[in-house]
Amino acid sequence: MNCNDIRPTKHRRVALALVWALGLGGVPAQAQPAAAPAAPAQESVGLADIYIAARGRNPGVLAAEAGRAAVGHARRDAYMGLAPRANWIFDWSTERQQVHRTANPVYRVGVGEFANHGNTLEVVQPLFDSRLFAQLRGAYASVSRGQSELELARQKMAFDLIQAYLVALGSADAVAAAGGEVRALTQLSDEVRTKTQRGLASGADLDEVTARLAAAQAQHTNAISALNEAFATLERRAAGRITAIAPLAAAIPMPMPQPPDVESWASLAKERSPDVLVQDGVAQESRAAAELAGAALLPRVDLRFTANRLDSGGTLYGGGALTSDRTVLFRLTVPLFNGDGNGYPVLAARERYRQQEFRTDDLRLEAEERARIAFQEVASDARRSRELTQAVEAQIRVVQSRRQRYAAGVMRIVDVLNSERDLYQAQRSLLASRYNYLLNMMQLKRLTGDISDADIAFIDSELAKGATPVRRMGYGG
Repeated sequence: MNCNDIRPTKHRRVALALVWALGLGGVPAQAQPAAAPAAPAQESVGLADIYIAARGRNPGVLAAEAGRAAVGHARRDAYMGLAPRANWIFDWSTERQQVHRTANPVYRVGVGEFANHGNTLEVVQPLFDSRLFAQLRGAYASVSRGQSELELARQKMAFDLIQAYLVALGSADAVAAAGGEVRALTQLSDEVRTKTQRGLASGADLDEVTARLAAAQAQHTNAISALNEAFATLERRAAGRITAIAPLAAAIPMPMPQPPDVESWASLAKERSPDVLVQDGVAQESRAAAELAGAALLPRVDLRFTANRLDSGGTLYGGGALTSDRTVLFRLTVPLFNGDGNGYPVLAARERYRQQEFRTDDLRLEAEERARIAFQEVASDARRSRELTQAVEAQIRVVQSRRQRYAAGVMRIVDVLNSERDLYQAQRSLLASRYNYLLNMMQLKRLTGDISDADIAFIDSELAKGATPVRRMGYGG
């Protein structure tokens, strides 16, 4: 699987408590949590099915699509700034005029009302205006940002969905592990109680087992709560109701990232990270805004044509008239001082542009850091899988040996309990490495903007769709 990145941040790296509940002393191993006995099993859904449904209804993606459409209209409007501007103006007025005194015998003293109406056609064609070109550059920067925001939303939706799905599976494994530990400790508690009654064990041994059992039961309850919360998160990411999901297969391929060197991933993250590309678009918009503010200080030229037609109803001094006129005007505007009354915003605009450039540089460094961390996590999980498997197998033998020695009376109960605790911890580490491998691999791809349908299909192909589905659990399960 080709991997392109994302950086793992501490708040996004999921510390998964994952484990197979292996049966100790006759307790059968279970790979999935025992679902509460219920109605007939409902068919589980895989990651690909959830992803396909989520693509068309994820609010973040839909909002980004609307934003991209909006900046597309803005680019068209910027081009319209170069076109002629035509307006047709209509005027209707009623004039009331009163003559109080006049020396002209032709006019009369009195009051009169007259209706006047006219219309004006005005056409303005900019010939040279630097502001229009700055607006056009800003529109193209906005289009680039809008496309980057849409790609970021898609990458985020895919990664968040993968993460939520794997966390739900990890939580189910944690429930299974805690349940297995409870069963193993319950069996051991029965054995110790029997030995205590026969005088072969002390009350302190029974108290030690009872305390461990109570702690395991509390952990099982917390694991069930975490599983239900994980389902709620998964439904939030999928924007729909989910009742059952398919578990991960018992074994999955864990190859090294390709290319296999961290420098290649770091370079790709700096160049192609969707977060960086969005911020770069914001910086380019700030640059265009600075150019626009500077263009307001430059001379501009436009050509104006007006055609007026006025129908005057008359006045007390004379009769009405119908007139028309046409004017062609060549106008040169040279700003001298505070031409538009807004001062000189170009100075602040240039500093805002510098501010956005520094933020872009910071995000590039952050993307590089995250890519390096994610690569190391993937490489570590891929390499230590075999060692963790060997550790679990060895710890199983330790538990069996200590149980036999305890039964023979040559081993303390606390040593048996510690070995079982170590076994479950080793199992959790093994399972966590599988989930963390997939999560960090998708982190790498998200950092370089390369999570694709093929990655969803890859994870979906590693699900055991014929196994017992994972679903919410009740606290009695």
